[in-house]
Amino acid sequence: MLAISNPLKAQQDPYTTHYAFNRMLYNPALAGSGNKFCVSALSHYQYLGYEDRTLEFYPDAQNPNPSATKSVGPKTQMFSFSAPVTQYGGLGIGFINDKLGYESSTHMKIDAAGIIPLRSGAKFSVGFEMNMLQKGLNGAKLKPLAPNDPSIPSSNVTATHSIFGAGAYYMDPMANAISTRNLWVGASVLNLNSPTYTFGSTAMVYHTPVKHIYVMGGIDILNFMGKPDLIFHPSVMIKHNTVTQLDLTALVEYQQKLWGGVAYRTTADALSIMMGYSGFRGQLNGLRIGYSYDLTMTRILTVSSGTHELQLNYCFEIKIPTPPKINIVTPPFMHRDSD
Repeated sequence: MLAISNPLKAQQDPYTTHYAFNRMLYNPALAGSGNKFCVSALSHYQYLGYEDRTLEFYPDAQNPNPSATKSVGPKTQMFSFSAPVTQYGGLGIGFINDKLGYESSTHMKIDAAGIIPLRSGAKFSVGFEMNMLQKGLNGAKLKPLAPNDPSIPSSNVTATHSIFGAGAYYMDPMANAISTRNLWVGASVLNLNSPTYTFGSTAMVYHTPVKHIYVMGGIDILNFMGKPDLIFHPSVMIKHNTVTQLDLTALVEYQQKLWGGVAYRTTADALSIMMGYSGFRGQLNGLRIGYSYDLTMTRILTVSSGTHELQLNYCFEIKIPTPPKINIVTPPFMHRDSD
């Protein structure tokens, strides 16, 4: 008998369509780089309608209802907060909750960056990240596939390790440029130490996060197509671990309020439609909302209705008022009439 096996390769860290609005989660050098306090939140629901039909083919006496299927497509929630400490550094925290089938990953990130101011308002920063990553596996959901396999845990098991990352980032507002603004380029490596997670008493089930390399950049092009009201926002992100994937994004903004565009993820993964609004005023100035729909371009489309993603960003400044000056006049002496 001849056994032939082919290795399967895929990205382990979650990806998003709105990567350009969540740069710090991919590169710790972004912490505090914008001189503003920024909050970001994202919900990503991938492959809606992709269901677990295990019970239809492997009946379970304890759960005899095969129609109780459940969506097992990837689901990701992200949150981040970035703050400048001084003009030479910043701090950030990040939280990611990612579920892929019956595997779960919870990231708790602490980022620190050092910033080097350059001429004309440009900045170069380097950052370091510590990520407390907890991974879990719900073995109870896998038991119907192999009820007598001792290497599969019978319950939900978890393990936690510290994982480190580093990155570099360059941004230039190009204040003197006529047709372009806000050039940004970054590169980072996450999962530097790649610890091995083991599940179950037999330690037969294991998982090792591999290094992830991210390179991304973008720029604002003013007067797009000769229209003063239009700004073109092209951006790109290259991801590499065991495979290489490219995200290309093209957004057009109208009067700095409404924006929309398309994105494409290589390896024939998805074609995305994006839209959003950022024209809030008053206390909501600095708020941006966005939505994207990914049309799956693989055969998964036959069992899925696509991917939905909702994005929120809010950046603001905290200005400490200058304390008022109080002048106290103290005469050098007091005049007294002599007797």
